[in-house]
Amino acid sequence: MEDNVKTFLEKIQELKDKKIKVSVNSGGGVIDCSPLSFKQQKDLISTIADGPIGALKFQKYLNDIIIKNTGLNTLLTTDRVLLILQLRIDAIGDTLKIGDVDVDLTQVIPKISNLKHKTTKTLKGPIKVELDIPDLLEDNKIINATIDAVKREDSEIGKNVGNIYTYEIVKHVKSIVFGEETLLFRDIPVKDRFKIVENLPLSVNKDIISFIQDIKTKETEALTVNIDGEDKSFDIDVSFFDS
Repeated sequence: MEDNVKTFLEKIQELKDKKIKVSVNSGGGVIDCSPLSFKQQKDLISTIADGPIGALKFQKYLNDIIIKNTGLNTLLTTDRVLLILQLRIDAIGDTLKIGDVDVDLTQVIPKISNLKHKTTKTLKGPIKVELDIPDLLEDNKIINATIDAVKREDSEIGKNVGNIYTYEIVKHVKSIVFGEETLLFRDIPVKDRFKIVENLPLSVNKDIISFIQDIKTKETEALTVNIDGEDKSFDIDVSFFDS
């Protein structure tokens, strides 16, 4: 019996080793990727029970899946939506129920594929700030720090929202120059980056948020389908994989 189980698991592994072709935004190429597994789907769905931390874990699990299934750790957060869409279509199907209507997910693939994001931006002034789009490993590092911060604040909702907001800014800062001093953000601890961002002038942080919001707005608009003459957007959340 034990040998039969071992053989069966080996055959399953052979299936898991089979790759699918997926497109990526950065570089505009096609890469090999392992299909979404049942365990990965289960891990994503399980985050619904974790309250405010669940949404953060969900994003981290998406990153983990992409890194593991592609074998690449250099993909950017702006690659995530397109890759996850393709993995979901391959594993679960191309239909998503929005309200009472079944929507064909393949119609949004071209829109996501054609997104052009500004990958860098320099904010000039007394404080010079270089912005960029983080890769998935960097994103995970910041997400882990955010989860720790939320756990420390426990039930203080206001502080949790503020922390999540600040860490989102931290993700996109590459460097800060003030006078003769230059800080390369990815070379210093996350907690120190957090403190620096908290103490930046409000006008600087507003410009950083504008850079981030431009990316998110484009993704939201691309994840929009027409239902009975009305445009409706959908989120990539737990329900997206619970089908």
